Amino acid sequence: MDDLEGIEPALRDRLNALGPETRAVLLHVLKLPDLERVRSIGEFYSDPRTRDFSQLLVDLEESSPQTRAVVMGYLRDPEPRGGS
Repeated sequence: MDDLEGIEPALRDRLNALGPETRAVLLHVLKLPDLERVRSIGEFYSDPRTRDFSQLLVDLEESSPQTRAVVMGYLRDPEPRGGS
């Protein structure tokens, strides 16, 4: 499963709303080792302009490994899909 059909609609909508640059940053952060990922989330959270993005990262951290894998597969695809 590499699209968003099987995950919750609210998360799917949040991901579908991301532009290509934000998708690339999100994928990059998700691929970081654990401690670097946590540090990046903190850096995004400390800036009010990126606090919503940090919350998306936190939500993904709290999700299942399967959900994170689906999201990473989705983000690798240059054309968003999965509906809303």
